[in-house]
Amino acid sequence: MMLEGKKIIVTGAASGIGRATAVLAAREGADVAVADIDRARAEETAGLVQAEGREAIVIEMDTSKAADAQRMADEATAAFGTIDGIVCGAIKLQPAKLEELTEEGWDRVIDVGLKGYFLCAQAAGRVMLEKGSGSIVFLSSVGGVQAYNGAGAYSVAKAGNVMLGNLFGVEWGGRGVRANTVLPGQVPTPMTAAMFDDPEIAAGRAAVVPMGRVGKPEEIAEACVFLLSDRASYVNAATLKVDGGQAESKMMHTPGRNWGGKKMEYSAA
Repeated sequence: MMLEGKKIIVTGAASGIGRATAVLAAREGADVAVADIDRARAEETAGLVQAEGREAIVIEMDTSKAADAQRMADEATAAFGTIDGIVCGAIKLQPAKLEELTEEGWDRVIDVGLKGYFLCAQAAGRVMLEKGSGSIVFLSSVGGVQAYNGAGAYSVAKAGNVMLGNLFGVEWGGRGVRANTVLPGQVPTPMTAAMFDDPEIAAGRAAVVPMGRVGKPEEIAEACVFLLSDRASYVNAATLKVDGGQAESKMMHTPGRNWGGKKMEYSAA
């Protein structure tokens, strides 16, 4: 059990990759703080963690607020005694062409998907720095190294995740706290369901992946749990692509292949 006895926070844990990571972390022996703005679905995730025989608490929060991030760290420490790792995965989507993207739309994505990563990692990381050990994992995206046209500020936030993970790793690695970034590729989740529900778009998305298929949240969770674990003790300030080879393919730059020739749409649910 890679995380036996560890105390882990997962933000954005109410669904998708965050939920898969919380459940797998529990299966590998961790107690999990399930952090999300959606309390009802976070409670569902906590139930799945408990079904694996581990402790779970729910922290309802807005990751873009410093006070909430600090409360997250305080509540996790109060419940579990310490924090051994955090996976930052909360994100909001505001699709738009750049000429149509509003300031509000820009801020919505950057505040949650970049600023929120900093605030949560900082708050949890301070606890880990005190004891001289811990792991930070940022959930970025292949969209952080390939421009996702029409996705507004999404690719900018995800590119920032990579640099932020590198920076935390460089500054804190010598003090026992590692930081790394995972770049998922095409993965159906409740938030992206509107794209994958259309067979033509789903086929187009699979076509840009050299392996010929999209991924599963559980496959991304495996990478996150590895990086949280002591098996990754010498992995720091690294970027791990879990994308079936998509980032090395040039097909992403042909929108018709990617989106099935249709307008990209997101569901923010």
